[in-house]
Amino acid sequence: MKIYLINRGDIVIFSDGKKLKIFKEKGREFVDAPIMTDGRVFVRAIRRSEFSYRNWWLYSAFFWVIGIFGIFTPKYSRFDYALDCTVSMDGSQTHDVWLRFNNFVGKKGTIPLEAVTVSEGTTAKTENAVYIYDKTSHRRRIIYKLASWVLRIILIFIIIFKII
Repeated sequence: MKIYLINRGDIVIFSDGKKLKIFKEKGREFVDAPIMTDGRVFVRAIRRSEFSYRNWWLYSAFFWVIGIFGIFTPKYSRFDYALDCTVSMDGSQTHDVWLRFNNFVGKKGTIPLEAVTVSEGTTAKTENAVYIYDKTSHRRRIIYKLASWVLRIILIFIIIFKII
């Protein structure tokens, strides 16, 4: 079943425990989700920050050095929220199914806003369709930013005193 994705960003889509490949057609992204034996389609959308993984410091240090001490390294996302949503729908639907991902939250997550919405006319059930604030990701992003600036200053001092 073809499911179109709007505003996907860095969200990964799974079905039946397997990561689904994202295709493009006329500028639109979609996944081809398999229909289960009971005629239902289950899709799981996951979004986690790079800083929430176990070896975050190893990856960030590697790319900091490769990016010439963080100068050419892309900025990490300031969106410190995680998503783990499950969408189940009927596989016999004849019209296009659209999943829209909202990339905003209200006032640091105090107001739960729906992160995944399904197109009108689609009978689907969503579970855990809200972003959850990831405190460890936020803290690690601040640690990375501080360490990056401190190391840059130390490198500048080393270069200056090495020349003189």
